[in-house]
Amino acid sequence: MAGVPGDAKKRVGLSSSMIAIMESQVEEMRRLLLRFKVAAADLPPVPAGSPSQPQGGAASSALAPPSHADILVFGPSGSGKSSLIRTFFMSLHKTQEVPKDFADRIIVKDTAMNEGTLKYVSAVIKPAKVDHRGITTSSAIMCHDTRGHIWMDEREQKQLSIMLDGTVRDDSLVQQRNYRYARLLWEFWRKDADLFPPEILVRRPNIQTQPHALLFVFDGSMEEIPDGEQETQFYREIIAMARQKGYSYPQVVLTRIDRVEESLAKSNGSVDPGEAELRLRQVLDNKIENVVMKLDVSRSSVHFIENYHSSGSWAQGRNVSVDFHALKILTQCCSHADAFVAQSLRAQKPAPCSLQ
Repeated sequence: MAGVPGDAKKRVGLSSSMIAIMESQVEEMRRLLLRFKVAAADLPPVPAGSPSQPQGGAASSALAPPSHADILVFGPSGSGKSSLIRTFFMSLHKTQEVPKDFADRIIVKDTAMNEGTLKYVSAVIKPAKVDHRGITTSSAIMCHDTRGHIWMDEREQKQLSIMLDGTVRDDSLVQQRNYRYARLLWEFWRKDADLFPPEILVRRPNIQTQPHALLFVFDGSMEEIPDGEQETQFYREIIAMARQKGYSYPQVVLTRIDRVEESLAKSNGSVDPGEAELRLRQVLDNKIENVVMKLDVSRSSVHFIENYHSSGSWAQGRNVSVDFHALKILTQCCSHADAFVAQSLRAQKPAPCSLQ
């Protein structure tokens, strides 16, 4: 089949007809994402570069639609957050490489190395487009990569809360505590400046600086997801806090489906390919159901994916299954970002004056 090499068919374990259907769906998702515009149905077009607060200053800036959809990517250290962001870019643009500036910002390290991303840093998955009149025709899509969680304590919870409020500047170094008794000291942490250096905090956060969608990433090859009772409670509390802030449908991504498949192959030995595929689906479904129960999220919000990586599908070329799942997740995040922005702008819109 054109566009899908024979080894790709073998890797994804699908028939030619199913691959053709997925390819068609992938192209449609690409088309929609490249045309995506935040709050397009709710707001009139605003010329790019024009002042968003011609009369009202910062107050009207908070009411202006953002020129981007910002997805905050959050999860334990080594879960595959940075690799997922790279996979979004590669799947959307049908490329096996990312631009140098993108690669320099999004650091991918081996999971044996506990520290990967050390900053709160953004990566543009798709830039905004502007027509000849200077009007934005499609919004940028960006992901904010965050430093992975190590201690699962209240300090890390509060750091996310501040990020969700849009208070942290882009490209900021995020320092974590190097001991676990943070819970005992929580009463002393009263201010944002106690959790982040004051120079990286935004003075007047609003819809322009807030993230608009929330994505949790976990290593799906682990036996327990999240890993243990403490980690489960940590993320349940974070999701509850996020919902209170208006993030009603956080997405959960389980990475490293390839490792799950490799582990099953080793334990099952030589079995019929059909039986191996059925067993894989059963294991993945069980993992997803456990996450749904543990984190109190909907089944449709939990996704499994294999990221593009140098030792696997990245080195082997394009993979329709990777592209399909990556773009499906990105589409859902953009949909939730659009709803979050529209709701925030409606909530902030001043009530009309009534003449007596």
